[in-house]
Amino acid sequence: MNERDDYIKLSRRLRDFLEEDRIIGPTVPGRRRVVMLNRAVNLTEAGISRLDPLFSEVWARFADVLLAARPKSGRLRRLVVTAINQAGETHGPDDPLMTRLRTVRSQAGARAGKPNERKLARAQEDMARLREDPGSTRLWVVAMDKLAQLYLDAGRYDEMIDTYDRLMGERTRLGLEEEQLAFVERFVGDTLFQQGEAARAAPLLAAVTARNDRRRRPDASLDDTIDDTNVDLSLALCHLALKQPREAEAVLREAMRRLRRHDDSMRKRFFHRLRHRTTYELGSALWKLGRAGEAAPCFEEAHRLVAGPRYVDRKFVTPYRNALTYIELR
Repeated sequence: MNERDDYIKLSRRLRDFLEEDRIIGPTVPGRRRVVMLNRAVNLTEAGISRLDPLFSEVWARFADVLLAARPKSGRLRRLVVTAINQAGETHGPDDPLMTRLRTVRSQAGARAGKPNERKLARAQEDMARLREDPGSTRLWVVAMDKLAQLYLDAGRYDEMIDTYDRLMGERTRLGLEEEQLAFVERFVGDTLFQQGEAARAAPLLAAVTARNDRRRRPDASLDDTIDDTNVDLSLALCHLALKQPREAEAVLREAMRRLRRHDDSMRKRFFHRLRHRTTYELGSALWKLGRAGEAAPCFEEAHRLVAGPRYVDRKFVTPYRNALTYIELR
């Protein structure tokens, strides 16, 4: 049996499982159901491509089950954010699956055993004090971030988002220099994307990318290229999560052009990972645009870069291989 046959067999098995769980799952004890869905997630990660809507559907079902069985689970809060960004790519931001995942995220409870009220009050005092000190801009930003994270720990998701929105609304008052403004926009943009808020993160990261484009030298150093491309990759992932593959393609193609100039640095771990991830995501954008013929070489190159033996990065071997198998089947 070849990889394509294995993929088809596993897909059928997982779809049958999801249907069976939909029917009888509510009658199964919560802990037992969590174990069953956890096993399904492991099988999905091992054998299903992230390009495949089935990948997001299994993760979303697991998030649902975890919410019912372990609403204060730290794993639930981490998993649901990943599931939101992934489902945005496969289903689109307005799909009912996304609505359900956002509901799970908003209902995920406070971190168990963490007394937040005194910490929240102290963080609010720090934020108010630093806000009035013109020389403490970065400390004030850090204080705002700490407050937002405490709201998240307390299960007060909307207040976390309001805190970041308030921080962004203060940019004009702060009179930030360009470097400081870039720091704030990138910091908050990355954080919002990591919380599954691609629509809020994208404009901030786009502003940073545009600023980088204006100041970039043609002979940019490796370190500057890595730094700029990390922002580009985050922005492209936002576009993909918002079902905007054409915008993602434009960002990723420019990033790839700059990265290739430094391919002699492939032995540097940070560059190597950024290089193969950018290559894979460009393939993902092209696939979502219906250009499989252009996507396949990207997936092949990304897989070759991580499958070694010279530049191995085993964490990514399986997802890249699964992408190749999936597009062969479509």
